[in-house]
Amino acid sequence: MNCEHCESLLIDHAHAELAPAEHAEVTRHLAGCPTCALASCRLRADLEGLLQASSEPAPAALRARLRAEVVRSFRPSWPRRALAALARPVPAYALLAALALPGLLWISTRTPPASAIPPRLHNYDAAAPLLPQHPTL
Repeated sequence: MNCEHCESLLIDHAHAELAPAEHAEVTRHLAGCPTCALASCRLRADLEGLLQASSEPAPAALRARLRAEVVRSFRPSWPRRALAALARPVPAYALLAALALPGLLWISTRTPPASAIPPRLHNYDAAAPLLPQHPTL
């Protein structure tokens, strides 16, 4: 096997995707050729570096910034959110309305206390001046 043919099979050899006969032939060539052996070692190191880089999680601060940007970009505008809140199904507000209606009726039909009722004027004459209730100094 020559070096060019061996180099074309190095990626498949690193991933163990060669047929057993070709695998053995590439292994024998790598054992006798220092140039191809060095190329194989470099390829394996590059592949391991790629695997390690792809398996590292992103930093928490970066993930938080990305999440905030996505939420900001895809969040509906405030008029749409307000319309959606008002367009909710009636059962969501039915309990609140059922509890509030008797209280509102009770408050609206209550008579105010006697001290809150203003005194009525009897025999009022608009031409006569009103007498002050309290003496002024």
